Amino acid sequence: MVIHKVFKYIVLLLCVIAAGFFLYTISVGDEAIQTEAADVANDGSLQNGTLAPLMYLSYAIMALTVGIVLFFVLKGIASSPAVLKRSLISIGILVVICLVAYFGFAGDSVNDPESGKLIFLDDNEPLTASTSKLVGASIYTFYIVAILAVGSILWTGVSKLLNR
Repeated sequence: MVIHKVFKYIVLLLCVIAAGFFLYTISVGDEAIQTEAADVANDGSLQNGTLAPLMYLSYAIMALTVGIVLFFVLKGIASSPAVLKRSLISIGILVVICLVAYFGFAGDSVNDPESGKLIFLDDNEPLTASTSKLVGASIYTFYIVAILAVGSILWTGVSKLLNR
């Protein structure tokens, strides 16, 4: 229970800091920030003083949140062998789905299927076969997982209706 109180006070402190930065940003106003952003000769101190602390605070809060969540998830998984076994099975299934998508479905074509021209990325670099295969595998992994999720929802709903 002590750790819960500590986290509660840390969150309260971060909220107060964020509220202070928020009120400061509102008091400065949009026009001052936009005017300064448009002024190339200015050193950008207003933007750095207003926006940068909010960004760093957001990064810190996100890192703290992810760290706390990972800690408690791993603690919960490690506390029970049955939960650990189910988690490892789920991770194994996800790895198998990724491997099936990568080796079974994903293509490594670097040419546009309609025009036959080489595809270029945003930085004017040509698309490589490995990048194309990874993108394709990611898309197919998403499709497989989405189909399995929708299927499990439908299966649960139908089985509940049939058991009534």
